[in-house]
Amino acid sequence: MTTEPVRRPRRFVSRVLFVVVAITGGLFCYFVCQGMFAGYPRYHTKLLSAIGMILIAVTGGVAWIIDQRRIDDDD
Repeated sequence: MTTEPVRRPRRFVSRVLFVVVAITGGLFCYFVCQGMFAGYPRYHTKLLSAIGMILIAVTGGVAWIIDQRRIDDDD
């Protein structure tokens, strides 16, 4: 008897919970740091801060997706 049918839903639920917590934490960090580097309106640094934070989030998301695919290769 294998535990595979029980293990898959548990792993799926744990991954979904991890993603939800990661998104919540990321949004918290974004709203805390939103205006931190936006002190120079003449140079549009508020816009540059938002663009930089979005690029950081996208880079982290892509790295996470690539890493998850690598982990799932053994299934």
